[in-house]
Amino acid sequence: MHAWRRKAQDSFFDDPDRETNDLSSAAIPINVFVASTPLQLISCSEARHHYGCSAETTLLVIARPDNRETEGQMAFLVEALGWQGIETIYLKKSSFYLRLGAVANRLSRRKIERLFIGNKSSWIHEVFYRGFDSEQLIFVDDGLATVTYYHAIHDEGIASRISPAKKRLLRTMGIRIHRVVPEVIAFFTFFPLQSSELVQVQVHDFPVFRRTFKTSARDSSQMPMVGFLGQPFGGEDRLQQLRLQIQHVVERHPESRVVYFMHRKESREELEKLLAEFPLEIRQAGRPIEVEVALSGETYLAFYSFASTALFTLKKIFPEIRVFQIDDAALGARLPYYDEIRSMFRSVGVETTLLRGSRLFEAGRSVQSP
Repeated sequence: MHAWRRKAQDSFFDDPDRETNDLSSAAIPINVFVASTPLQLISCSEARHHYGCSAETTLLVIARPDNRETEGQMAFLVEALGWQGIETIYLKKSSFYLRLGAVANRLSRRKIERLFIGNKSSWIHEVFYRGFDSEQLIFVDDGLATVTYYHAIHDEGIASRISPAKKRLLRTMGIRIHRVVPEVIAFFTFFPLQSSELVQVQVHDFPVFRRTFKTSARDSSQMPMVGFLGQPFGGEDRLQQLRLQIQHVVERHPESRVVYFMHRKESREELEKLLAEFPLEIRQAGRPIEVEVALSGETYLAFYSFASTALFTLKKIFPEIRVFQIDDAALGARLPYYDEIRSMFRSVGVETTLLRGSRLFEAGRSVQSP
């Protein structure tokens, strides 16, 4: 483990009771940010800058990161993106319900000016925007799920993910899920979505990220690499299609060094077994890929993936790098709004490469793609 990452975890995330810079004056309206993943935290940092939220009026809630890799990346970002000295509450999995009640008690006595939510489809995040009143509700980016949720609001409104059993449990903590969400919701996003009568969209271009992570000089003595971005999407066909995708990339770059950048939810053991025959390195960067590209000093020939959010963010932040979306018919048939997502990729310069040999699975039979 990198020394900086170990230090960040030790100093922040391994203390579940850590709270800093207590917001003591109940009369001052506050801005609450709720994040569970590195991308959500990056998005919260951009939103905090855009909306001018001062340190004295800001509360950051880290809500149940899903594993140690996620914790490590978020710990790094908390320090790098200027959240030091800001009141921060870490809701750890092991003590989540115990601490949630205490947090709810504190927030119920405060006036919330803006509430920034990272995961629109998580019941944990929903507790905050349905359990506490705020003058403005703002959804920040959560990867491609942002696109799905944007359409869901227009099609069916904001559906609740909180079950009756969880509502009863939350009531014992003094949290009543009865708030009505605003008629118009704000989206703070890097995707080119359009404002409507239901959603007010504010698009950003990563000014905080660009200022914080200035690109290091590239080391010309190292062999340039081709990067592949892992992702956990695909269900039962994921591994079969992933193998085809890697074969596709290796065949396109027979003389290049290919590096597989693991998603934080992927298993190294599983990947090593699946991809053993291919000449590639499997790497867990330990920090978001956008940060890795900025600071590593490596030279990148290209990046590939099926539909990773990082295809969009990498091309937007580093336009000089070639980025390719692998058009996989089998997985594309399973991804909501796939055509729109591909269109958004193309809008920022992401190129498309067709995965031949991919299969569509329809009604129990396979159909060979062109």
